[in-house]
Amino acid sequence: MTADLSYLETAAGQWKEAAKQFSEAQKVYRRDVQSVGTDGSWHGQANFVAKDTMDVTDGQFTAAQKEAKAVASLLTDAHHQFVELRGKVKSAVADAVKAGMKVSDAGIASYDFSKASAADANAARHDPDLHRTERSWTEHIAAAVKAVDDADQGVKLALKAAVRDPNPFDGAVNGFNGEAEGDIEKVEAKEAQELATKLNSGDRLSGKEMAEFQRLFRDNEHDKAFSQTFLAGMGPKGVIELNNKFHSLGKGDDKKEFTVLQEGVATSIATATKSPSDPFYKKWREGLRKVGDENFAEELNPLTGYQSFADLMTHGKNYGKQFLTDVADDIIAVEQKDDFGTGRWKQLNAGHGDYTGDPLDTVLGIMGKQPDVATSYLDPGADGENERLKYLLQDRDWPAWETATGYGSAVRDDPANRLGLGAALEAAATGNVPGTEHPLGGHTEAEARVMHDTIKLLNKDWKGDEMPANLRSSLGHMLMDYTPDTHEILSRTNENYKFNADGDGVWNDDGTVRMAVSPEELSRIMRGVSEDPTAYAGMYVAERQYAAQTLAGTDFKHPNDRTAAINAASSAFGFYDGVSSDIAFDKRDKAVQWASDVRTAAFIVPGFALNFVPSSPAAVPILGDAAQSILYAGMYEWGKDHVAQAGQVAALDNMKTFDVGQRQVDALVVGWSKEHGEDADSGLTRTLVGSGQERHDSARREALQALGRPGF
Repeated sequence: MTADLSYLETAAGQWKEAAKQFSEAQKVYRRDVQSVGTDGSWHGQANFVAKDTMDVTDGQFTAAQKEAKAVASLLTDAHHQFVELRGKVKSAVADAVKAGMKVSDAGIASYDFSKASAADANAARHDPDLHRTERSWTEHIAAAVKAVDDADQGVKLALKAAVRDPNPFDGAVNGFNGEAEGDIEKVEAKEAQELATKLNSGDRLSGKEMAEFQRLFRDNEHDKAFSQTFLAGMGPKGVIELNNKFHSLGKGDDKKEFTVLQEGVATSIATATKSPSDPFYKKWREGLRKVGDENFAEELNPLTGYQSFADLMTHGKNYGKQFLTDVADDIIAVEQKDDFGTGRWKQLNAGHGDYTGDPLDTVLGIMGKQPDVATSYLDPGADGENERLKYLLQDRDWPAWETATGYGSAVRDDPANRLGLGAALEAAATGNVPGTEHPLGGHTEAEARVMHDTIKLLNKDWKGDEMPANLRSSLGHMLMDYTPDTHEILSRTNENYKFNADGDGVWNDDGTVRMAVSPEELSRIMRGVSEDPTAYAGMYVAERQYAAQTLAGTDFKHPNDRTAAINAASSAFGFYDGVSSDIAFDKRDKAVQWASDVRTAAFIVPGFALNFVPSSPAAVPILGDAAQSILYAGMYEWGKDHVAQAGQVAALDNMKTFDVGQRQVDALVVGWSKEHGEDADSGLTRTLVGSGQERHDSARREALQALGRPGF
């Protein structure tokens, strides 16, 4: 921390000068010494012996220049690294002090009571999280210090390698290194390759070697030269074998150690493959394609290269868009090249439970963490020429589990099937990483096309209600995000959203992207999603809040606008009641449990604000006070009614009894009236309550008809 690092640059300059002097000395040697043995004036046995010695000496002059230049380069590189990393240590300490900490010479952060006011000091003493905060700052500083030490170890490694005699038997004792590498990261990459090769050969690494292996990746996680040098040296096959070795050795107490290495190698892959124009990229992809379909395990329990490689990729992040696209496409190409199809990915007998099984679904799951990649990959395009979405939702024969029995073999679906696809769909259609909090609505045309075509493809042959179980949660989140569109579709009042040539598809409405399908199609998709009570609850709560915001944003004093808003909400909830009726009727004995689960989930969803992206720049993108007041009216009663009516539908075979949605609209209307000075029992309020019943009933009937229940 106190060293004058400029001396490194001074030393580097002197090494460069040494290289020049070796060059000058070589010129003198060739002119005045070596020439004596080659100009023809010296003959005999002594000359014959001397020539070899002179060649060695001349080679040493050349090697000395190479070594001196390499050392100069390493010292310059070290100077740059140390200046940057030491600065980060100082910055970490300064940030801690700014946050009210004092930092000891050992880097231990503790609250600085001497600089705090009496009130702040008292609050700190009673803060249960104080020790955690202090520890967090200490760890932050320690990480910055560790980075300096990692870099220092890398410089040490590179300097030792630069001055090592590469050929002890060339006639020069302790000779200069004519192969010296002046790039610290490339030296470290070769060291990592040597350790990886040793591991692949079956040898155990010592504790010191394991620590060094981890340091090498930690110190160079975002360095392109290190990553490409290491991966090129190993090749795709060597990397796959290395991941398999990580799995076989990473058991029990050793698992964490090898997981760290998996993260390091995966990060190197992400770093090395950012640029498709790199010669390395093309060569690496070609190599991966050659071994992707190769079996790396027993014949009766196969494990392909792509399965292991995709598994390794799950330990990394921030992959290049083109790389993820190419890997996924290459896997699909393997699936489509012969009749074996996706059977090559099936899990046989005991399987490989600690690996991710389906490589394509695994890569799609990684895309789910990078929404821009997912959207780009799945977007059908304005011309509809990208058929990846169709392949995944309709055409692909998803791999299964197959187990040998005494009667042959038993085949069943992989329990994890389509989880990756679900994550990719959600990310692609919403533009957000699944599970992250974000405002709902507001999409690009590409995102909306993914949503639109997903609905269309899943509802092929009107089987949207039979969607795979592992897609329900993701589709539910997607429909929540498209509530501004689904509200208009289910309202059946917005001419732009009516199912016709202009209303089925994706369009730009004065800067706002819209998406429409028919209410019947949407009903079947909603029915499929609603097999998951949590997914249904999420959609319902989002619709309820959007309806409240729509009412709050409508001119209460304008009768026509008022009626239109109530009718739209009534129609939307009528469709929800139709879906609920159908589920309760199907589930019978389990209907009450389903409704109870919906109620429980519904009261969890509002734990965070379901804010919607404003439809215009002037609109407020948050849930306003008026809408909040309207929103929470009648919610508790809805939970009880929903359970009660589910039981009635199941017991009485009467889907017409399910009108809990209209009661919700009435509750919202009462809250809306109160916001405008009307009492709950005023003449206007009583007139408005129930005014949308006819719209609700027709919507519920339409939903039930779409779900194959025309008698209701």
